[in-house]
Amino acid sequence: MGNIRKTDSKKRILKAFIAILNTDGFNKMTVSKITSLAHINRGTFYLNYIDKFDLLEEIEQEIFTKIKTILLEKETIDIIFSDEKILAVISYLQSNAALITALINSDLKNSIQEQLANLLKNIFTENNANINNPKIAQPYASNIIFGSISTIFITWIKNNMQESPEELLNIINSYRKLTPIDIFHKLLSNFIFLNSYNFMCESILYL
Repeated sequence: MGNIRKTDSKKRILKAFIAILNTDGFNKMTVSKITSLAHINRGTFYLNYIDKFDLLEEIEQEIFTKIKTILLEKETIDIIFSDEKILAVISYLQSNAALITALINSDLKNSIQEQLANLLKNIFTENNANINNPKIAQPYASNIIFGSISTIFITWIKNNMQESPEELLNIINSYRKLTPIDIFHKLLSNFIFLNSYNFMCESILYL
């Protein structure tokens, strides 16, 4: 019975955490705000957590441990960043959309993005999936690659996860096949086209 009550309390605390994160951010969050919104007393909160930082640490640890477990799963295709594993990560993020979106849209965004990039990079290097003779020396090469992939995830989350898992996977795979200069040229060509189009439309208006 005690475990059931504790589980219920933690669910209430998490729900309040998400709501306050959306309205006030983490810096302005207090234990008093959490307990008030969760309809629990402060003693119940302190039975579960030391303070709001302990709560955040448990949340972050659960998220990143789950992502790591998915990527290192041996029962699926034995490629760390296979399509199947990336889709599984995307599905996990979708199933926890309320929490993940609240974190990314709050003052914790930079911290979460950095932790995600570091997690991907560490998994990559710890499993000997090293870049052979990279033109850019390590750790810069890994930081560029996984910093960019984490940015794709963050952008998707900030855009309310509008793309399907398959569409997001295609975006990630497209990035993995392109060099930074290729991406720059594509952006530049789109920018030139857009400006040319706007100029043409404005010219027509004056005819």
